[in-house]
Order: sequence, then structure tokens, then C-alpha cells
Amino acid sequence: METTTTNTATELLTLTTEAVAEVKRLLANEPQMSGLRLEVKGGGCSGMSYGLGFDTEKDGDHVMETQGVKVYLDPKSAVYLKGTLIDFQGGLQGKGFVIKNPQAKGSCGCGQSFTV
Repeated sequence: METTTTNTATELLTLTTEAVAEVKRLLANEPQMSGLRLEVKGGGCSGMSYGLGFDTEKDGDHVMETQGVKVYLDPKSAVYLKGTLIDFQGGLQGKGFVIKNPQAKGSCGCGQSFTV
């Protein structure tokens, strides 16, 4: 698994080449959107959950670009996501994006909810 890091001084986020390829593939079907948004929301079985979807830049966003993929983080979410790795995995047990957050102290079984 090869990784590609952001081009920012604060290096908040890393995307694997597999994640970049999948985002580009999916984003091609969303012409009104310009990038990927990763956010942290309250809720989920462990207290906080991830939101991942396509969006456009909003005022105050941290904007990173990796191999032509823009990633948007709002300032509140960025605090909880420093050092996070986004991967895309496929296989016999399903496929999808996997978020590996070094700040998470615990998570639920689905991997979409975490505690800090």
C-alpha cells in the first residue's frame, strides 16, 4: 500500500493511492462537486462519527490536495483528524473507505464511530 501525503505544512491527512483512485472514479460522476469532505460529527455508538462525502469548498475550510484530489476539513473536525489515514480496501468481505485515526482511543465494531 503506497501512501500520498498532503502538501500542507500541518499535514493533517494522508490518502493511500487506492483511496485517491477511488475518489477520482466516484467524483467523475459528481460534476457539481469539487472534492472530498471528511468531517467529525457527534453521535454514533462510541460518541463521535465520521462523515465522508463529496462537496465544494466552504469558508474557513482546511483545503488539501493530493494527486489532484481536493480534501476539505472544517476547523472543528481538523482538530480530531490530525494524522488520519484514509484508505480504500476491497475484498471478499466487502469494500469501502477505511479511516485510521491515531487520535481515536476506541471505536465501535463498524469503524465509523470513535472516542478520543
